[in-house]
Amino acid sequence: MQRLKVDFDWFVGQLSSNEFRQGEPKGALLSLTHRQVLLENPKAHSDVMLILLSVNLGFNDPSFFATAPARIRSLIENNLKTESFSMTIRERAALATRFGRLSAPVMARLVSCGIAVLKAIESIACRYYCDQFRSEYDPITLIFDRIGRARNREELLLEESLFGWIANWSLTAPLRIPTSLNESHPLLAKYGERKSEQWTFDLNKMLKGKILFQDSKTQWLIQLADCAANTWAQTIGDYEGKNGFRELFLDPRTVQKKLASRRDTAGSGSPHGQNGGRFSSRVPGGLRSNGFPRDDLVTTSLFTCWQAP
Repeated sequence: MQRLKVDFDWFVGQLSSNEFRQGEPKGALLSLTHRQVLLENPKAHSDVMLILLSVNLGFNDPSFFATAPARIRSLIENNLKTESFSMTIRERAALATRFGRLSAPVMARLVSCGIAVLKAIESIACRYYCDQFRSEYDPITLIFDRIGRARNREELLLEESLFGWIANWSLTAPLRIPTSLNESHPLLAKYGERKSEQWTFDLNKMLKGKILFQDSKTQWLIQLADCAANTWAQTIGDYEGKNGFRELFLDPRTVQKKLASRRDTAGSGSPHGQNGGRFSSRVPGGLRSNGFPRDDLVTTSLFTCWQAP
């Protein structure tokens, strides 16, 4: 982490004054050149993952999120008599009232945060189960970019509803946990529980009291996330390739074709041989040698151009 911070601080030092807002580097203001420099940074830190998520809010019915707060309030109130493992009836009644007062943009933001947490937990299980990461399982912390004053309604709602959301989502779409993990693995031994013959995580054990809301002006990790996420968003928007962003994130199928071509021309004796051209020095070989499935390294949820098969 400290080495990554040193490199990110160096990156921020390269930015021009018009890429800052009130002294803070902003992803939306980065030049294309500096976005390219940004993406070189994590290549040197293969044990750190940046997972960029796009939440599609383009529903056919534009009233979906506008009516969601009232519908969620009604849903909670109609189920107050149902037993809850995490909240009392009084707490759920108060939660229903808070939800009913939300605006559509805040509702959409909360759902996006919930999805991001879900994917982060899955990634811990699927990609950080090797021996070298076992000392990092406690504590696991979540840091959100604070919006507004401390302990505002949005923060409280996210803290109160997050575990219930993920638990309910998991009923129809279980958390992805590698089948190779069992009760002897430290991650499951510390946070796991078995339900209906499937392993899942007790999120209260994992994250209770470890959800933080911090100001991006003082938290460099949020700044890094902002720069990467905005670059990802610009890439998605440049689907016709007219603005130069599309090449920042390569389609994994394109990467595989290029790697295959380089293998054919480079040969196994060259320093760029079987590991795939210029990607070879950036592949997290330590991760692969510790048991990751080879095809698991190429995935659309990551910076796929960094992951050779």
